[in-house]
Amino acid sequence: MKKMHGTIALGAAAALLLVGCSGGGDTDSSADSSGGSSGEKTDLLLWHGYTEADGDVLAEIVDNFNAQSDTCSVSQEPIAWSSITEKLVTSLGAGNGPNLVVQGVDTGEGYKNQGAFLSMDAYYSSGDYESADFMYTQAKDQVTWDGEAYGIPMGTTPMAVWVNSDLWAAAGLTEADYPTTIEELIAVAEELTIDEDGDGTPEQYGFAMPDQDMGMFSTLLHSGGGDYITDGVPALDSAENIATMEAWQDAFVNGMISPTGMDSTGAMELFGSGRAAMIFNGPWEITSAESFGVPIEGFGWPSDWVAGVYNYWYATSMNDTDEEMTCSLEFSDFWNSYDQQIIWTESYYPPNRTDIDVAEIDDPLVSMLSEMASTSYYYATGIDTNITDIQSESNAAQQQILAGGDVATLLADAQTKIAGYLDN
Repeated sequence: MKKMHGTIALGAAAALLLVGCSGGGDTDSSADSSGGSSGEKTDLLLWHGYTEADGDVLAEIVDNFNAQSDTCSVSQEPIAWSSITEKLVTSLGAGNGPNLVVQGVDTGEGYKNQGAFLSMDAYYSSGDYESADFMYTQAKDQVTWDGEAYGIPMGTTPMAVWVNSDLWAAAGLTEADYPTTIEELIAVAEELTIDEDGDGTPEQYGFAMPDQDMGMFSTLLHSGGGDYITDGVPALDSAENIATMEAWQDAFVNGMISPTGMDSTGAMELFGSGRAAMIFNGPWEITSAESFGVPIEGFGWPSDWVAGVYNYWYATSMNDTDEEMTCSLEFSDFWNSYDQQIIWTESYYPPNRTDIDVAEIDDPLVSMLSEMASTSYYYATGIDTNITDIQSESNAAQQQILAGGDVATLLADAQTKIAGYLDN
């Protein structure tokens, strides 16, 4: 399921007991399959927010790890993403939190600054972990702070353009018509927009495009040659971004390709209703469309930069022994091993590895995502606080621009306000 981004309660940092935590990784004595003692194992607790089919796949990989490890035993606990945000710091301070937790880039740096997350740089630098050499470069770079990497890829995926196959075919379009430029994408969205009675409200929209979404906004800006926020530096107020957003504004206002005032949930509902031909979304759109009975296909956003979802395994301050940290790294390495990443594709996420043959991926839609993974990035790096305020400011600017507001003024105002949030 889609990870919802949240803010970290920075005031809770005082709750952390960074020295002498009684870790979630006690040791126990286990029996091996022949009935003999396998010795003491180090126990780890994982927290994550995957509660549907993807959670079942995660549990399978955890079981596979436990079956092959003589030294580590992992248990996993699915928790709502919002609850993880609420509970994590206080749980670590109380000594009953997880050894590994799944979080994104947006929260990772803030937790690291509090001492909640420990360096996992050894995964990349020691040469001891087979899977490390096959991770996408940006996956490491996006969680490298103060010269050390703090996260190991867990679930990463590019966003894609998903197409209602029936509406696409009804317009006489085939795979040969998949856009390869932004201009072609806008043109096909306008072609697929139908306002039969001319009342200004299309019966069919070419795109269900959220105008309150940082991933969407950053993708528009980057694919026009501009930037959004990189390494904590905003770059909204540029000539490239003005030209980009003027083109998309024209597509919204005059081409009527998508309604305004819509977040990602509203976009999914519009697409699911059969009233929009395309949507920009992650792999969860596969199960969403299925639940609505909408047949889909997909193609990559026509640019060399597209927003992606980047969730990581983070080692927490509960790893207060060498054995616990070793098990955390070994599990993360096992998670990213070739065979386990093939299993992970059953969650509809593409593999984290660069070397997996797409022919081994059963679902063609997941294969498509895998082939474009190298051009996906987290939408904004270097944000360690005020993410909610920055999100609100970005959403307001995006929505007002696509509704017809003055592009240059709105981008300049957003630049100033977001820079202020990043400076605090």
